[in-house]
Amino acid sequence: MGSASFDFSNTTTVVTGGASGIGLTCAEMIARCGGNVVVSASRRPDKTQKAIERIRKAGGDKPVAVSAFPCEVGTESSVEGFFDAIREAGLRVDHLIHSAGVSPNTEFFEQTQQEWDTVLNTNTTGAFLVTKYAARAMTDNPLEGDFRGRILLITSTNGINSQDPVSAHYDASKAAANMLVRTAAEHLSAMQICVNALAPGWINTDLNATLPPDVREKESSKIWMRRWAEPEEMARCAAHLLTMPYLMGQVVMADGGYR
Repeated sequence: MGSASFDFSNTTTVVTGGASGIGLTCAEMIARCGGNVVVSASRRPDKTQKAIERIRKAGGDKPVAVSAFPCEVGTESSVEGFFDAIREAGLRVDHLIHSAGVSPNTEFFEQTQQEWDTVLNTNTTGAFLVTKYAARAMTDNPLEGDFRGRILLITSTNGINSQDPVSAHYDASKAAANMLVRTAAEHLSAMQICVNALAPGWINTDLNATLPPDVREKESSKIWMRRWAEPEEMARCAAHLLTMPYLMGQVVMADGGYR
């Protein structure tokens, strides 16, 4: 997947959920374009190490730095500690791609309050906390052009137009995250921090592997491009949104056309 049109050299991009799925492919894209990358570590050290190796390999002969620090996105002390660790490592937060999230895909009447709370805490509270502390880190950056930093939340079209009972908690969490983009963007614009969201449609990731076959068939029939997207396509969209001028507070759907 080409990346010649993007240049992230001399910048650091923080990618939550960067050890797998869309987050990992976004991290690889940034490294391929010459940018330094910090990912939130997986609970599995081997998974984190493999992700770091993949990101470094994507950088090729470019002198990119790749780091990982632990972060539980739904816990404020952990998120604060994550950004403290980045600062203590002497790294500046130029961009944030927030991709961490969960999607259990559980039949509606089998969704427990515990599962609901976990999904909302991870996907909605996590988006708020990571945005809050990334923005605080960015306020000390010098103003370059219009912005001191850029925040991109990876949300979902499930929060807009592709809801299903098996993902009621996920859909609700992403709808809230999409609204957060608007409120955060207005507030943080005064600090010259740009906030937007990329809302992917159906993507071939492990997160969607548990989707019931009948739901997958129903959703696939609605896509105008007649196929699901690959994570690399979302990474290119993310890089594009991090470099676009005059785009603020928008939720951009990358869904292949959907009815």
